[in-house]
Amino acid sequence: MTNPNALPSADKALNTDAYFRLYQGALKIKNPSARLAACYIILLAGRLGFRLQEIQHLREEWIDWRRGEIKIPSYDPCGCKQCWITARDIWGRRGLSELQEKGGWADDVKWRDLNADARDTVVEKASYCRPETLEDILYSERWEPKYDRSARTVPFGWSERITACLMTFFDHNDCLQHQRFPVSRLIKKAAENANGLEPDELSPHPLRATGLTFLADISVDPKMLCDLAGWQDIQTATRYLRQSGRITSHKVYSLLGKENEAPPVVPAEPEYQFPVVMNPIPFDGEPFSPITPDGIRFDRDVRLTRHHEQRNTPILLVHPREASLPFNYAGFPDADELSYDPRKHDLPGKIKRDSDRVQFEDGQPVTTATTIADTEDPHRVDPSEHAPPEEYRAETVDTRLSDYHDDDHDSNRMAAATITGAAAFSVGAVWSRLGQEWTEYWTADEGAVPSAERLAKGMAAYLVLVVGPLAVDLSLLFQ
Repeated sequence: MTNPNALPSADKALNTDAYFRLYQGALKIKNPSARLAACYIILLAGRLGFRLQEIQHLREEWIDWRRGEIKIPSYDPCGCKQCWITARDIWGRRGLSELQEKGGWADDVKWRDLNADARDTVVEKASYCRPETLEDILYSERWEPKYDRSARTVPFGWSERITACLMTFFDHNDCLQHQRFPVSRLIKKAAENANGLEPDELSPHPLRATGLTFLADISVDPKMLCDLAGWQDIQTATRYLRQSGRITSHKVYSLLGKENEAPPVVPAEPEYQFPVVMNPIPFDGEPFSPITPDGIRFDRDVRLTRHHEQRNTPILLVHPREASLPFNYAGFPDADELSYDPRKHDLPGKIKRDSDRVQFEDGQPVTTATTIADTEDPHRVDPSEHAPPEEYRAETVDTRLSDYHDDDHDSNRMAAATITGAAAFSVGAVWSRLGQEWTEYWTADEGAVPSAERLAKGMAAYLVLVVGPLAVDLSLLFQ
């Protein structure tokens, strides 16, 4: 019986020391491009918790350099081999469901459990499984993340090393063109170069578990971890946090009056706890430098420069991964039954190709946006993202206000506001006193006139407490 609390591959997640050794092993790969790809994969999976297909499809158009975020879109049209295979699996599952509903196949059978011959049989028998329906799936659903909640925002700007890796990788690549097995070989090669690691136990999935364990160590609640990991079920995040134990320990200390002595929820001294991502000192053999020889760090200023370089560059609306149809795969139509035309893809954000938001460069549809995800909801885009750096609203709001009044005038308004409050309080006090005079003299003594001395005091109080402050207030307001 399956343990309901079991965490897939979590028991194979690497601790901090083992992860450090794996990264060092990647730096010993001789081929420079393979070394860069290995660092890229190990950082994205082992610290940001990316799935394999997310790593394969990540492109610079997903990155908001200004905010230091990767925005995984809910849809990014792609015709790569992996997307065709995934489309075929969706196609086959729907065909199998049709046969099961009609009693033509056992109900307890899953598509993933079928061998090649059985898959071919399903495709032949199911009326749904026609080449045009497979094309429809690819053109409208691929690429999509695993779950709806997997379309998410993942911050990375907190790490100079991850920032440097992303910038360097996209200086040389549109995306990672590697298929599943080449990616696994890179991870195993890094493990072979490291001490004390078992290469056969490492693959993209346990490496993602390593990243999820790291995210659990720095998360303060299940919702935060669930959002970062892209899970549907928050209970999965709860189990990871329970395994981490940091929040539980903090709560126990707090309940027993020892909150000041509780171990930190987020580990202290992160540059020592997580040296790969939090200590930017360059390593030997690293294909990029988180701190350049002249002392430039890959921090917010460098990201802003990259953002300004990229913001006016039109972004492709169809993914740049190489298109490839897996005709030799079980259940896949023959070459004379199926072809690929990238012009048939639905565009992100359901944009129509004849929309004024779409232009064409070399026959490719492009648009202007910060990221692909922004095309899905353009109303959420901050207008300042497309403005020159000196025109950011947050950086110039005081200057713009000063165009309307100077500092002295602003001080006068503040003084006027203060005096207005005092005058209002005084009017209330005088009004209360007049009410008391009315009760004591006019009502009690049947309309007796107050004495001259009392009238003089009342008039003086009115001039000092009401008329005087209002005169000063008006002079300040209209100066």
